[in-house]
Amino acid sequence: MSVPFAGIKTDRVLVAAMKTADINHNMIANNLANVDTPGYSATELDFERTLRDMLEDRGGIALRTSRPRHLDFETHRPQFERIAFLSKNDYNKVDLDDQITKLRMNTGKYTMYAQLLSKHFEMQKNMLNSLVR
Repeated sequence: MSVPFAGIKTDRVLVAAMKTADINHNMIANNLANVDTPGYSATELDFERTLRDMLEDRGGIALRTSRPRHLDFETHRPQFERIAFLSKNDYNKVDLDDQITKLRMNTGKYTMYAQLLSKHFEMQKNMLNSLVR
């Protein structure tokens, strides 16, 4: 039996989860922007697969940096699937209520990951401060 994130640092998992949630947010925003586009089908991110790919360093490209102190993060290609179970007269398959719900859930996930990462660093800072005293 394999443990999902065994051997991977907590901060790396949380940063990758935040990046994945950001990609998901952009995809949902794109779906919302195209709610009235005839023939548009909503795209949906496979969150778990994209996160796993990020953690396994698959499918990424390096970002350009304009200053040497910029962080060197990678952008990963999201794994997504098209859903087409609902269609309006103009063959648009975006369900506004569904996309708003997904946006709220994704925002909650991102906030939770950010708070956990902040708490993780706070705990490390407290541990280091206790060693200095």
